[in-house]
Amino acid sequence: MDNAQLEDDTIFDMLCDVALFEPNQRGRRVFDSFLRDRLAALDPTEQDVARRMGDAFVSIFRVAERHAQAGLWLEDLMAAGRRFWLVDEGIEASAPQGLVIGMRLFEAGPFHAGFGIIVEPREDLVAFCTRAAARGDRLPIRHSLAAALYADDIQARSLTVVEEVDIPEAVVEAPMREAGAPQDTPMARPRRGRRQPK
Repeated sequence: MDNAQLEDDTIFDMLCDVALFEPNQRGRRVFDSFLRDRLAALDPTEQDVARRMGDAFVSIFRVAERHAQAGLWLEDLMAAGRRFWLVDEGIEASAPQGLVIGMRLFEAGPFHAGFGIIVEPREDLVAFCTRAAARGDRLPIRHSLAAALYADDIQARSLTVVEEVDIPEAVVEAPMREAGAPQDTPMARPRRGRRQPK
């Protein structure tokens, strides 16, 4: 990870999210230490919210439809038949129906809320994870689902987009000559290709 990535607020938030909410190699979470050591210093309403945040989970969701009151209905693609009422003005304003997103949610009363980190996972990652979940298999990822979703998003952000690539004629001609093409063989003009991040 380079300095430019560390200065990206969204990437920083992803790293903090994993550090706070995902278990370390000993199975302990930083957020659990906060709940154990600092919860009593909060007022009762804040204590309730903190406990609810401690039960937050990450999944892959599809935006199903708008909720009649406010927010959206999300379908949990990792657990068939599970839907959540999400109240989040930002997503409600910008997310089209059918959009697939990865995020961490927590129950905030009658609805669920997020932590502000929303990623659009690659189709292949979604397919691998949802198939494994449907079969009851272990997810095909190295660490947690959150870490996999965030790492995928960070990698996509770090790829440099090259709109057009000029292929020099010499690059096309040299292999042709080495392959034994006669000197007077016309060479096709190099094509302009497009490269985009995966």
